[in-house]
Amino acid sequence: MLIAKYAYPDSGYPHDQEYSKKHLVLNAEYRVTSVDMGQSNTSIKLSNIPGVFNSVQFEFYEDGKPINIFKDPRYNPYLKLRRGDRKE
Repeated sequence: MLIAKYAYPDSGYPHDQEYSKKHLVLNAEYRVTSVDMGQSNTSIKLSNIPGVFNSVQFEFYEDGKPINIFKDPRYNPYLKLRRGDRKE
């Protein structure tokens, strides 16, 4: 299970900062229900929290250990394409 710790409230765009400060608690951990990684922005959905959040505001953990979602092909679809896993 992927966990996101809300650690960087001042990161992201101003609307990201405002929205996250209204809905999240600093240093609290939330279960991630989806990761939508684009070329210049990554949005995540959190369990039982409305809306989407900018990934730059979080640290990520799996089984209690830090994880870099950008280097993990389970979360970064661009790594799958680079490795030739693309289905046609």
